[in-house]
Amino acid sequence: MKVLVIGLGISGCAVVEYLLDDGDEVVGADKVIKNRNLNCEIVSDAIDFGIFDFDLVVVSPGVRLGHRLILKAIAHDIEVIGEAELACRNIPNIVVGVTGSNGKSTCVSLIAHALNCSGINCALLGNIGTPLISDVRRLKKNIGDIVVAEISSFQLETMKTKAFKSSVILNITSGHLDRHETMSNYAIAKRNIGYCTKNDGSFYVGEDVLQKYGELFLGLSPIVTESAPIAICKDLGVSEEMFFSALTTFKKLPHRLQFLGNVRGVNCYNDSKATNVEAVSYAVKEIGKDIVLIAGGRDKGCDFSVWNSLFYGKVKNIILIGESKKIIANSLNNEIDVTFASTLKEAVQKGLQVAKKGDNLLFSPGCASFDMFVNFEDRGNRFIMEIDDESKRDCIDSCVY
Repeated sequence: MKVLVIGLGISGCAVVEYLLDDGDEVVGADKVIKNRNLNCEIVSDAIDFGIFDFDLVVVSPGVRLGHRLILKAIAHDIEVIGEAELACRNIPNIVVGVTGSNGKSTCVSLIAHALNCSGINCALLGNIGTPLISDVRRLKKNIGDIVVAEISSFQLETMKTKAFKSSVILNITSGHLDRHETMSNYAIAKRNIGYCTKNDGSFYVGEDVLQKYGELFLGLSPIVTESAPIAICKDLGVSEEMFFSALTTFKKLPHRLQFLGNVRGVNCYNDSKATNVEAVSYAVKEIGKDIVLIAGGRDKGCDFSVWNSLFYGKVKNIILIGESKKIIANSLNNEIDVTFASTLKEAVQKGLQVAKKGDNLLFSPGCASFDMFVNFEDRGNRFIMEIDDESKRDCIDSCVY
């Protein structure tokens, strides 16, 4: 089989390696041509193939479906799928799928932790870090292992196999409108996880999802749940007693309202995983008051004006960074002091300058990280480093004086 793989990021490279191991002929296409240690032909994704003689096209999640090579494949009646779909066609194990705008990583991590604590082996894969396709061969040798997969809306756009024993849409809030354009399109992409759930499986949705988008789920018979981890774990044989026992040893993931300590009397929080306005809103509600907020990054089409009413009486200052800083500033009223910073280091320094003793410095960007950082982890780690540096400087200053 001859396969074109479009997009050679982490998942694209994993697809290439899998296909090559299967003996397929593979051509990789990407915007940037560089040595990725892949034993296949690599071309620019702007190439105009003289003969488009591929049997299959596999597209990475970050590649829009309007890409010219994808449209060419469709015009030639060639199937286009994504890495997650390719993996699900080849995984013989029980698979659980979790999607949503916020909380996906925490949910899948909690499910995996509860399973492991209950003596059930599982593999935590997907959008949380390791591509599904990377573990297919090992899983085939360990059929008893359960796959717990975090699935993004980008991955769901190209999924069609009924792979999931249990699946859930945790929530649908504004995000990725730069790609999906409308909330309806975004919800439809998320909905696809229901169509990819086995006929005898369980498809769960959060109550808010059904209230807002109920008409989209006609014929899918979703089950409303207040606690997806508990419901899914029950499906997999974990009792509530076992689940709550596991919960006592579950450690919160980093970059999610992560308390870093106190610098000059200011409480510092790393919430780099907050990539949309709702995630920031949640963080502000949790902290409650006396907040100096550092936000900004690459805009995903969010409506930042919703912060005006929510931040009133809670957020004292906002320091804005990244590509979207002017967009955010123009969306806010004059009730909150707004300052621009060119770097995260400058933002931290300004934040600690304006914050008073007892205040809370919250890094919750509400945007994607790709304008200044590799990903949200890199962004969060950089914030941690800056806070550590300020803490050390504070210690040195106190020792000197």
